[in-house]
Amino acid sequence: MFSLINFSFVKKVLMIAIILAGGKSSRLGERKEKALIKIKIDRSGSRSETPKRLIDSVVENVRDSKAEGFLVAISKSTPKTAEYCKSQDYELLETPGKGYHADLRYLLARYPEFVSVACDIAFLKPAHINAIIDFYSHNDFGRGNSTRTSTSITGAVPQDIIPPYVVPSYVFEHDGRKLVAVGLNIVTRGRKDLPLVFNDPLLAININTPFDLEIVKAKVTGDARK
Repeated sequence: MFSLINFSFVKKVLMIAIILAGGKSSRLGERKEKALIKIKIDRSGSRSETPKRLIDSVVENVRDSKAEGFLVAISKSTPKTAEYCKSQDYELLETPGKGYHADLRYLLARYPEFVSVACDIAFLKPAHINAIIDFYSHNDFGRGNSTRTSTSITGAVPQDIIPPYVVPSYVFEHDGRKLVAVGLNIVTRGRKDLPLVFNDPLLAININTPFDLEIVKAKVTGDARK
C-alpha cells in the first residue's frame, strides 16, 4: 500500500505530463466540454470566491509538480477547449478522439512514456503527481533501465474508502482488493501494470455527470453527504 510518500534517494526521471481533454463528455449533457467547467475551488481543494476552469486547475497542479513539462491532448470533440487552451498558450496535440485506449496508443507513438492526467480530477494536487513519478523511479522503471517500457502505473484509491454516493469510473481488483482508477497514470508501451494506491477518497471523484459535478461543489462548500 502506498500513499503520498517522500522517497529518499530517488533517481530523477524527466517525464512530460499529458492532460487528457479530448473526450466527448456525453454524460454531462448540453454539449458541455468538461475541461471548461468552472468550479469555485482553490489550490488546496477548499472553496474560492473566484471560479476556475477545470483545465486551468489541472494545469496549475501539473506546473507545480515534478513533471518536466506538459501538453493538452484535445480532439475534434472538444473545439471550445482547444480554442481556450490556445488563448492560454497551452501546448496542444490533437488525438483521433476514438476512445481512451485509441488515444493513448496514438500518444505512445510519439511519447514512449508519460504521465497521463485526466482533465476532470477536481481534487488533484501536485503531491499526487509527484508520488506517481517517484514511485515509477523508485521501482527502477525510469529512463536508462532496460525495463523502462515494461511497466505502467495506475493511480488508484481503495473502493472501500470512497463515499457510497460516489460512482467510480473504473473499478479493478489487485491482490484481492477492489481499487478505483483515478485518471492519473504513468503510461508506457509495456504490457505490465502496477497500481499506486492513494489513501485519498477525494481523488476518486471524476466529473463525468451532472451528479458528479454537484458532489464536487458540495465537497468544496462542505455540504456533501456524510
